[in-house]
Amino acid sequence: MLDKFEKLILTTLQHNGRASTQELSDAVGLSPSPCWRRVKRLEDAGYITRYAAILDGKKLGLHAFAHVQVSLIDHSEASIDVFRRFVDQVDQVLECSSITGDFDYILKVAATDPEALETFIMNNILRLGVVRTTTTNFILRQMKVSGPLPLDN
Repeated sequence: MLDKFEKLILTTLQHNGRASTQELSDAVGLSPSPCWRRVKRLEDAGYITRYAAILDGKKLGLHAFAHVQVSLIDHSEASIDVFRRFVDQVDQVLECSSITGDFDYILKVAATDPEALETFIMNNILRLGVVRTTTTNFILRQMKVSGPLPLDN
């Protein structure tokens, strides 16, 4: 169970992962040493899994973002493993969630342009050998962004 100080630390770090121990201690009302110990404990307990910078995709040349719904051919362990390994290894897949409904997964994918996105879907996702079908919805404007972007396009 998290106490009020730990919740404040986590909230502060979500908005500024580079906050110093002094900045955190000022924000949550603890002295630096106890604050640092709490951060360390939160890291060790797995509440904080990593720190990241949020980048501007357009400045990196990424002008096409889409949600790609994916339906697998079957739900065998082997098919799911192939798909999961692909998702874990490919930086263009920004997010992946298992979903209910007509599809099994929804991916958030980044590409330089619509043609590159089409190529990615055709040459990577559909050639996995475990995907039955996909449906793609282009993202017109991202209102809130978090998470890493691919830099090797």
